[in-house]
Amino acid sequence: MKRIITSEGKRDRRRTMRHGLAAALVFVYLAATAGGAMAYSYMGWKYSDPLPPIDGRSMAMGGAGMASADGVRGINLNPALLGKSEGLEVVGTVFGIAAEESRDVPLHDSFDGVIADNTFALNTGFYDHYTAAVAYKVSGDLAWAPTVAIGYGQRLDMNYKYHVQYRDQDTQVEPMDKVLYDYYADGDGGISAFTVGLGQEVIDDVYVGLGVDFLRGSYDASERIVFPIDSEETDMEAKWEFDDVSGTQFTLGVLVETMHRLDVAFVYRSAFDLKVDDYSMSMSEPDTVITDSFTYEYPDAFALGFEYHPRNLIMTTLSFDVEFTRWSDFDDGRLDTDPDLDDTLVYRVGVEHGFYDDTQARFGFIYEPSYWDNTVARTGFCAGVGMYVWDVRLDVGGRLMMREYDVGDARVQETTTQAMVTLFHSF
Repeated sequence: MKRIITSEGKRDRRRTMRHGLAAALVFVYLAATAGGAMAYSYMGWKYSDPLPPIDGRSMAMGGAGMASADGVRGINLNPALLGKSEGLEVVGTVFGIAAEESRDVPLHDSFDGVIADNTFALNTGFYDHYTAAVAYKVSGDLAWAPTVAIGYGQRLDMNYKYHVQYRDQDTQVEPMDKVLYDYYADGDGGISAFTVGLGQEVIDDVYVGLGVDFLRGSYDASERIVFPIDSEETDMEAKWEFDDVSGTQFTLGVLVETMHRLDVAFVYRSAFDLKVDDYSMSMSEPDTVITDSFTYEYPDAFALGFEYHPRNLIMTTLSFDVEFTRWSDFDDGRLDTDPDLDDTLVYRVGVEHGFYDDTQARFGFIYEPSYWDNTVARTGFCAGVGMYVWDVRLDVGGRLMMREYDVGDARVQETTTQAMVTLFHSF
């Protein structure tokens, strides 16, 4: 579909252009049935970009916090942290994403040497998400009872925006006369989780927790080919709608603080089925409508987290998390073959330094391979601060993530800027 049509012979080939584009959309459909979900990055095009289950503090520390995000702030990271809640705790988070994607191809001279990179597509998308949770720990005679928590937030991001204009490079006339067509890819929606969590201290300084995510949502995706106004061709569109999507995932967590300077956490996230009960696909040419239902089988994950306290006189802690996800077990109910995804091992590390006025400075790093090719990874640099504003805890974190990879002859460069603001209050 990226084929460039030269001016020579264009008239003879115009009659076959419609059939070629129709075949292109059929190909797009076949490719999309290998996944269908969209995301804010191209590498997450098939099965989404899972949103990080963190707060502003963990964001600033590279996403680490399985052994350190105490109380309700750890409901999605490690439910065992709920066992450290005191009284009634409330937390709310605003999460913003600015995703930029550029695509370059090499520009050759007459001797087939590369003289520069030509950027033929540059797209930027802005997305926002919101999460909230509340936890309650009974005191007094019922102090033996576990902490109970509920939360809500988006878990899988299906948003994606892409646009590129294809032109005839051999036409030596005004730029608008060179336009062949515009191609658009759009995705909108996502999967949210209503979470119920329990956390309890079972023996001194040992905590366990259980979280249950009830996943619900809907999303849609579309691809369009739009011709210039004076073109003899007809615009074309393919659209996919995923409605009544549901699933359930369990998370088990353990936190051990029995050692003097080192806290250790273990988290297991279960595999889960994501059922699409109402799926439809429509195409403008050939005129086609398909309805169906199917199931994605998402894999389980194992994670270890550590928090290290170097010295009592230095109010600095080091957090380190590592998470393994068995993406090779992923199954797409619409495919007869294995999607052949790669297992991933994600590393997150962060440092927090406290000051005597109860503020903190934080820095972090994250290494996040793609499940399509685990040799291609996002690397992110993170920073943030924490402080009290009256009686409310304010944590602000941000990170800059980058990734490069090839799609055909094109070099794709992604730059993702993420910011997170969390408000926490304990009654």
